[in-house]
Amino acid sequence: MVSFMATIAIVWGIIPEFSISTSRFSFSTSSYSQDFSDDQINRYARSVIQIETQRQQAYQTISGILGKSPPTIVCNNQDTFKALPNQAQKIAVDYCNNSKKIVENSGLTPAQFNSITARVRSDNNFKKRVQNALIRVQQNQKATVK
Repeated sequence: MVSFMATIAIVWGIIPEFSISTSRFSFSTSSYSQDFSDDQINRYARSVIQIETQRQQAYQTISGILGKSPPTIVCNNQDTFKALPNQAQKIAVDYCNNSKKIVENSGLTPAQFNSITARVRSDNNFKKRVQNALIRVQQNQKATVK
């Protein structure tokens, strides 16, 4: 289900540059254009799927604390955390830190991750490459579970 949601997010263009309420994820505002290898794209796809799982959990937990949908929370903008109760702030901070670790553990830098995200939004052919990688990752995960 999470893999499906990540693929849908890519298709609809609501992929990482993180905001807890809209699946946007950003460690910094700068990005640069470059060519990416299939390996980097696969690492990106695996990261997106893991981050989406964590985002959904954080979103649900914060929604439960607030009793409503949380406001937009941007990882690199601490001001977006300040309106949250302490418990919700901790969950948001933990989510942001874990997301950054997921990206770094994948072998990508946050700048590379954000650059891929920006490129997906501006280049339909590249977006299709990433979508295909997400599908492959999902299929591999399903095969591993069986």
